[in-house]
Amino acid sequence: MNKKALLAGIFAAMSWGTVFVFGQIAVASGFHPILVAFFRFVSASVFLFFYHLSVSGKFFLDRKDIPNFLLLGATGIFGMNLFIFYSLQLTDSTITSLLMNANGFIIGILGFFLLREKIGIFELAGLFIGITGCWLIFTQGDFGKISHSSLMGNFLAVCASFCWAFYSVWGKRAGIIEKYGATLSTLWSSLFGTIMLAIAILLLRIPLHLNLKNILISVYLGIVPAGIGFTLWFYSINRLKTVIPGIIQFLAPLTTAFLAIIILKQSISVATILGGFLIIAGVIFSLRTHPQ
Repeated sequence: MNKKALLAGIFAAMSWGTVFVFGQIAVASGFHPILVAFFRFVSASVFLFFYHLSVSGKFFLDRKDIPNFLLLGATGIFGMNLFIFYSLQLTDSTITSLLMNANGFIIGILGFFLLREKIGIFELAGLFIGITGCWLIFTQGDFGKISHSSLMGNFLAVCASFCWAFYSVWGKRAGIIEKYGATLSTLWSSLFGTIMLAIAILLLRIPLHLNLKNILISVYLGIVPAGIGFTLWFYSINRLKTVIPGIIQFLAPLTTAFLAIIILKQSISVATILGGFLIIAGVIFSLRTHPQ
């Protein structure tokens, strides 16, 4: 296994765990979810532009690849972030993070159908263990008692998960990561997604209520989890079987849970803890066939 690619995936996943805590702080203060996403990816695009300029300076884009980047921008930037930040208005950051990042089974399935990648028995078992943990978190152990707002928040987190799974697999399936590299692929996806977010702001006439705290949160979310994290993710997924980074992504909610307890003073339910353990078990089980 490519150790650099594995470490890149781990760093990306852990950086994403911070998104849900700081994102919840932003939306709880009245910062509109679409504005959070917009300023996040404006920051990411600026960061990636100057970084790529310093190492390459070439920003070529073949016209035939524009539809692919539009698709990536619509799913991995526009759709995923809207679902995440709206979800954070309705449910706890830890639950959103767990459901969003538990998309390894979706990535594995899409990798099988779109990339013709084989899924081993341990990987398949790990995916089922992980999704069982996700279901426990989604229902909190009792589907009948879950509130309507929490149910909707959980559903939006799952929608974000589907968007990210497609983004991850299609970037590899279309061959644009190999053609443009991880940084430039992320930059173009971010630019197209940011334009879509800007159009949504104009169409919905969302007022710009800004303050220094929310701007700083957006800049951080743009540079570290998005600019750096997305680039490392593309690097990782282009060098490993797609199912492996997808499973490693289960590590992101651990970061969220840790920060949520310390910063947001959130309590973690028994169902969430048990579900988290199942997710971790799924990660360990799936990696058994991939020694370092």
